[in-house]
Amino acid sequence: MNHSSRSSRRLRLRAAGVTCSVFALVLTAGCAGDSSSGSDGGKTVIRFNWWGSDSRHEMTKQMIALFEKEHPNIDVQPEYSNWDDYWKKLSTSAAAGDMPDVLQLTDPFMYSYIDNGQLMDLKKLKDTLNTDKLPANSMAMTTVKGGLYGVPAGDSAFGIAADPAAFKKAGVPLPDDTKWSWDDYVKISKAISKTKGLVGSVMPLYPNDLGTWLRQHGEDYWTADGSEIGFTEGTMAAYWEWVVKLRDSGGTTSADAAVEALSSGAGIEQSLVAQHKAAMTDVSVTQLGALESASGREAKLLLFPGEKDASQVGAYTKPGIFYGASARTEHSKEAAQLLDFLVNSPEAAKIQKFDRGVPNNPEVLEAIRPELSPAEKRIADYLGRVNALKPTALHIPNAEAGPAVPEIFQRLNEDVLFNRLSPKEAAKKFISEIKSQL
Repeated sequence: MNHSSRSSRRLRLRAAGVTCSVFALVLTAGCAGDSSSGSDGGKTVIRFNWWGSDSRHEMTKQMIALFEKEHPNIDVQPEYSNWDDYWKKLSTSAAAGDMPDVLQLTDPFMYSYIDNGQLMDLKKLKDTLNTDKLPANSMAMTTVKGGLYGVPAGDSAFGIAADPAAFKKAGVPLPDDTKWSWDDYVKISKAISKTKGLVGSVMPLYPNDLGTWLRQHGEDYWTADGSEIGFTEGTMAAYWEWVVKLRDSGGTTSADAAVEALSSGAGIEQSLVAQHKAAMTDVSVTQLGALESASGREAKLLLFPGEKDASQVGAYTKPGIFYGASARTEHSKEAAQLLDFLVNSPEAAKIQKFDRGVPNNPEVLEAIRPELSPAEKRIADYLGRVNALKPTALHIPNAEAGPAVPEIFQRLNEDVLFNRLSPKEAAKKFISEIKSQL
């Protein structure tokens, strides 16, 4: 069976979006947009657009109600949709000159809107939008050519979610994540898989751990300015050689089962760890609460292997979501007030907590800490551990080629898993296909 055809591009990309990967698909925006908001009964009307789940919609509407109570002269018109529809609608509204005043963004597709001049340089709003408490590392990805085109909604990170109960059942001790290697990961997965009904780890299908692997080898997806590919064929081939080693060890799910799960669009709640059938999976750490709710037991967040002997820190924290403003908004002050509220209000943070990531403003995080669940506290602690390693900021993705990387990676990753390409052949093809997008 041709697994690449069965795993449709649409399903793969939806799954990638669910994991909050470093990458996302972009629909190229048209000409510069314009906000169509105005006034209503003496109030200034601004539009705020976001994507997300039903729970995010409800939380965001509660935040808007609180903002309007604090700013009775402003009426915020909410516009929201799911992940797929959001980008189609945003591209259409940009082309029609009807961009919302405030909008939710993510990399890499926000760069086409920045390049097209459709997002406002938020430094122009500094008298109203306070970014003093937001770490520069979190704003590095939206700081382009001296301008600031987005403020972070919250930080997240990738890591390994381990189920201590599964380790105990298998009689395998939890690893010391300050010392373990990528080979240790394979050995541990193999040892756990000797227990009936358990595999050591879920097959890695996303580029979540690849980013860490590249950085540990002194490389990145892109050069610092995003103009060129930042990794070598040899390092990419070595990653896929490790994936093959994990597959052949018997320590993970079969390629067939893994791709079938990916095609179904199953989220973290349907993962093998949640079903008590696997001991480890790579994860966006803000998914920890959902994983534990589904599994009914506590998981432990571990750093990716390989940090001890790496040439540089591979781990990183990054915002998965940013807030921006239309360059053509007629209500820049009111837009700035909403942006400031979204990132600096403890009361807003108490409503959404970690839905868009861990608050970047340390004073906001400290204010809501007493109300955090045990899982949320462990997420915050994990990000603290990563930041304590003093990681370098991620390089900015290429605006043209960046959006194509997830689909290219996942397709070639499957080719490697099913022995249609060797790791070296896949690495060469990966670089060639990305270059064709530049």
